[in-house]
Amino acid sequence: MFKKLPSTSPTITLKQVQLEKKIWAVAGGKGGTGKTMITSNLGVGLAILGYKVILIDGDLGGADLHLSFGMPVPKRNLNDFLAGRVSSLHDVLLPTQNANLSLICGGSELIGLANLPYQRKEKLKRHINQLDADFILVDLGAGTAYNTLDFFVISNEGFIICNPEPQAKIDAYSFVKNAVYRRFLQTFARNTLLKDLIINFGNNGQRALKIRDLVNRIGDAVPDYGDKAQEIVDTFRPKLIMNKVRKKRQLEDADRFCYLVREYLSVHMQYLGHIEYDEGVVDACEKMRPFLLDQPTSKVSLNIYNTLFNMGIQDRQLRYDRKTYKKMAKGVKLESKLWKE
Repeated sequence: MFKKLPSTSPTITLKQVQLEKKIWAVAGGKGGTGKTMITSNLGVGLAILGYKVILIDGDLGGADLHLSFGMPVPKRNLNDFLAGRVSSLHDVLLPTQNANLSLICGGSELIGLANLPYQRKEKLKRHINQLDADFILVDLGAGTAYNTLDFFVISNEGFIICNPEPQAKIDAYSFVKNAVYRRFLQTFARNTLLKDLIINFGNNGQRALKIRDLVNRIGDAVPDYGDKAQEIVDTFRPKLIMNKVRKKRQLEDADRFCYLVREYLSVHMQYLGHIEYDEGVVDACEKMRPFLLDQPTSKVSLNIYNTLFNMGIQDRQLRYDRKTYKKMAKGVKLESKLWKE
């Protein structure tokens, strides 16, 4: 196994964790990076640690999160809410074998679902914020469509899932960059001067331009908004998980990626850890079962446990922590028996 990543997360007390609801959007620049696999397994891990978790399939054009939980045809899905057949997202929640974990499955039968109108999108975001849970994880689609970007920036702490391949890293960087621009455009949408300035800056094509230069230009154009522009990048703290890692040297790519994001986009990205490549993940997908439950003692599952504790998560029953995270495999092994038919 590769060397464990030291934690950079501050100590969080149980009382603090209980009071603060987290909404984490999970995204990546391209398809096939493993967003759905990581979303489903983090959700299972959080539920086993004692947290109330809701997983939402936010891939409005190609929903498949439900397949990770043995649901070929979900009884209810997000379309029932978007089409007005139910009034609340709570009405489309589906239970799992763990009482702490629920799903909101996606669907693609509505024409134009992948391009939601503004009002319907805002309604969905509002209802997501109203859900009763400790953690809400939103599994997003690939690419940089406005729907994907808008749901990613619903929280300041979205996750970027990246693979070591150059194409994946380029697409992931592009996603973070577009998310930054989207945050600027949403904040200054009513100011035509700043909106045009942001668009022109983004379309300039000069690779040397940095987001700090855009912040300075906004401050020069409208001094009252300079501090607000700086706040947009200061409060944007996405997290990085490197997936399908095959070689130790590929771990250095994560540090370089975070450096480039900080240097050119002025965004301080936290690296949470890596997930090793394992063909067993495909086997678990074919069984329509979270990998964590299918192979709880594998290296990949240990990577998931370690990533959870690198986030600053604490076990509510005080059984496991960052030093004893490997022991969590025993608890997950017991949990897996509840999920078997």
